[in-house]
Amino acid sequence: MVDYDAAVAAVQDPNADPILLAKIAYENPEFGANVAVNPRCYPGLKRWIAEFGDERARETLAQYGFTAEAFGGPVQDQEAPSQAALQAAEQQPADAYAADQYAAAQPAADQYAAQQPAAQAAFEEPVATNPYGFTAEQALTTTDQMQIAQIAQYAPELRACIARNPNTYPALIEWLGQLGDPAINAALASRQ
Repeated sequence: MVDYDAAVAAVQDPNADPILLAKIAYENPEFGANVAVNPRCYPGLKRWIAEFGDERARETLAQYGFTAEAFGGPVQDQEAPSQAALQAAEQQPADAYAADQYAAAQPAADQYAAQQPAAQAAFEEPVATNPYGFTAEQALTTTDQMQIAQIAQYAPELRACIARNPNTYPALIEWLGQLGDPAINAALASRQ
C-alpha cells in the first residue's frame, strides 16, 4: 500500500515512476484525477482510469478528450461471444452455426498464417537507432520496469522486442497492442 504522503508527492512529481502512478490509481481511487493529469501517466493507465476510475477522474480525463469510448470503448472479453452471435446461435441449427463460425474465422487464420514469415523476420535483431543507447538485447531481457517504459517511449524501433519481453507489465502490453504495428502484433501473438 502506498503511503498517503508518498502518493501526494508522486502525483505532483512530473518525473514520477509510471508504475508507482498505476499503483496509486489502483489502490487510492481518490487520486485518479491527479494521476490522470501527471505527464508520466501512460495511455494504458489513462484508459484504465477512464473506464474504472472514480467520477472525478473520468470527468478530468474527459476534459482532455480521453474517455473509455475514445480508447475503443469498454474492455471486452475477446473470448466471450457477442450477444448477436448468441441470438444467431439460438435461431439456427448447431451444425450451421458451427460452419458459419468456422467460415468467419478462416480469413483471420489465413491472414495470421500469411504474416508468420514477416513476423519471423521482425524477430531478427532490429537495428537500434535511438540516441539513448538502448539495445535489442536490453529490450528483450531487462526486468527493470522503468527501463522497459523508457525503451517503449524513446526507442520505437525496439517496441517489438519489448512486446516479447516476459517482464513487460500488462498495461504496456495493452498499449502496444493498440498501436496496430504488424511486427508488434506478431511479437504479442508469440507471447501466448
